[in-house]
Amino acid sequence: MSEPINSFPDFKSAFGDKRLEKRAAEVLQKLTRGRSSSIRQVTNSRAQAKSFYRLLENEKFSEENIENSIITRCGELCSGRHVLAIQDTSETNLSSHVGRIKKGDNGIGDTSKKGIKGYFLHPCLVVDAEKGTGLGYSSVKIWHREEVKDQGEDEYKKLLIEDKESHKWIGAIEDSKKQLTKAKLITIIADREADIYDMFGRYGYDERIKLLIRSKSNRSIGDGNETLIEHLRALPVMLNYSLELRGDIRTGMVRRKVQMELKWTKVELQRPSSCNDKTLASSVTVYVVEAKEKGKKGGLSWRILTTHEIDTAEQALQIIEWYKQRWYIEQVFRLLKTQGFRIESSQLESGYAIRKLNMLALLSVLRIIQMMLAYGDEEEQAIEEAFTPEEQQCLAQCNSKLEGDTEKQKNPNNPSTIKWATWIVARLGGWDGYKSQRKPGPIVLHRGFIKFHILYEGWRLAQSFFKDVGTQ
Repeated sequence: MSEPINSFPDFKSAFGDKRLEKRAAEVLQKLTRGRSSSIRQVTNSRAQAKSFYRLLENEKFSEENIENSIITRCGELCSGRHVLAIQDTSETNLSSHVGRIKKGDNGIGDTSKKGIKGYFLHPCLVVDAEKGTGLGYSSVKIWHREEVKDQGEDEYKKLLIEDKESHKWIGAIEDSKKQLTKAKLITIIADREADIYDMFGRYGYDERIKLLIRSKSNRSIGDGNETLIEHLRALPVMLNYSLELRGDIRTGMVRRKVQMELKWTKVELQRPSSCNDKTLASSVTVYVVEAKEKGKKGGLSWRILTTHEIDTAEQALQIIEWYKQRWYIEQVFRLLKTQGFRIESSQLESGYAIRKLNMLALLSVLRIIQMMLAYGDEEEQAIEEAFTPEEQQCLAQCNSKLEGDTEKQKNPNNPSTIKWATWIVARLGGWDGYKSQRKPGPIVLHRGFIKFHILYEGWRLAQSFFKDVGTQ
């Protein structure tokens, strides 16, 4: 009997070859169930491992086709919604494997750290702005730096943004516009690296695209005789509010409540001389929100540029809340690396093969992010947006075994929601399930998801066995 394949997502017609599509689904199912990105560790036999290696080396199984299969479903789920398109870049360090990876055009190159070889991944995670539910990816780009000879830093600065690596921010916006045509509104969220005038010059007056970018540069504003920071410094504090900060064991940050000071204003950003696209407007209207920890030098501080209109404290606080959703794309990278799929430990001999494996792992990570978001979702995302009908049946049987005798030990959530499934997966990952306990984190859910898929595989085999017996 052939091994059961997880049918979410659907790879049908993705590669123009049914055998490749079936094998891709098998690899995804193994990644979801396994504890790493190592093909040898997640496969059942040497023959199966070889078939997976051949798939990843197959030119028809291209990065472009994998990206298309990743982003297609997201466009349908966004219909009629205001969505947050959260983009960021992660570097994958493969320096320890350089001696094993084949020479030549192998899909790896220099990174931002001297002497470190690897590649870059730039996904755009899509979240419902109102409900806070995870919907998928609207863009996924992966690349390596090729050696460029006789081009100094000064020459590079003179290039148009289309010829620079920083075009990734604009590329992701264009992908999102193309993919999310049914969305009511798209808010682009990015960190300081995306504070580029080209972004504001191109999308500052776009009715379907709103920007929400953390400020990096002290830009000239108005008539050019004042800077952004000077202008904010002269403004009075408009609101004092309390903010609860989550702790982080990895960084030693303890959970604490801080007092914040909030300011907001409308400004005209001047096009800087460093912007080489002189066709862009000489200035663009944006709003700026500044939230700083009160009375603490070097404390928490956010300065955010946005094309959303801000007239009230509620609107300013909403900008801060939307920006805080960046935490989820950071968890995507965390799950891909050391505490999740350990993509940097892959033993494949081709950088391109590792990159394809990385893109497939993004799909498994999405399921975990959806569960994390769903557990804080009061409106409750429909379970069919993340789990197949068969998976739901298996979850129901797991639920009956995990629930205790008292009300406190029962799953309090609606079985038609992802929140219900999250409770089950988190319990499998070692979470106690009490309301007094912190929400389950990404690593607990990753661990629980692995256990669930082992159970699911056995459940599928059992269902097939009893069905075969019943027809004899």
